[in-house]
Amino acid sequence: MNKKVKKLKYLMIILACIAIFGTILPNVFDPNETLAGKISIATFGIVGTCLLFSIMYYIVKKAILRG
Repeated sequence: MNKKVKKLKYLMIILACIAIFGTILPNVFDPNETLAGKISIATFGIVGTCLLFSIMYYIVKKAILRG
């Protein structure tokens, strides 16, 4: 694996963790939120974050490998 691609992979993992811990978990631990709301936020937030960062990873990876 190319060194730049490996660094990109680690960067995307770190950014995804920051996104999950910084935005999704505080909303899940909100005491004013209902249980259904917490489940919805956690489920769709984590799935959405993973999809977003995996799509970004493959797009940038192709750009790095071409250039």
